[in-house]
Amino acid sequence: MKEWVLYVMTWASQLSGYPFPHSMPDVQFESEVWFSHRACKDHIPCPVFGLYEDHDVVFLRDDLTDSAKDHLAVHEFVHYLQQHSGRFDLNSCFDTDAREQEAFRVQRRFIAEVQGEFTMFGIQHIPCRPEP
Repeated sequence: MKEWVLYVMTWASQLSGYPFPHSMPDVQFESEVWFSHRACKDHIPCPVFGLYEDHDVVFLRDDLTDSAKDHLAVHEFVHYLQQHSGRFDLNSCFDTDAREQEAFRVQRRFIAEVQGEFTMFGIQHIPCRPEP
């Protein structure tokens, strides 16, 4: 597992331009039910396959193929790098959207350049809506 985390983080850092971090996030694999409760307000099916909540843990679904696991981890590791860079205001809706857009760009590059694929599944960004 440690080698896989280093592999994915190397690509996340290289493709995003963020410096390689001094420490790695923990990776936890969780079920769709867990994601449903945590990210989808108990709605199943839950379209969320990865989650990073600005701490040192990346959550990934436990039912992913190896290929999907890699590119979803790259996306979530970019969020880890963003948070540690201090470049974004974590309370800003604008910055939240910018973070997602950047992570999706890096994920698409990883799929095209590293995995050599041109399609991907279920990547959907729901824009942040500021509180009234």
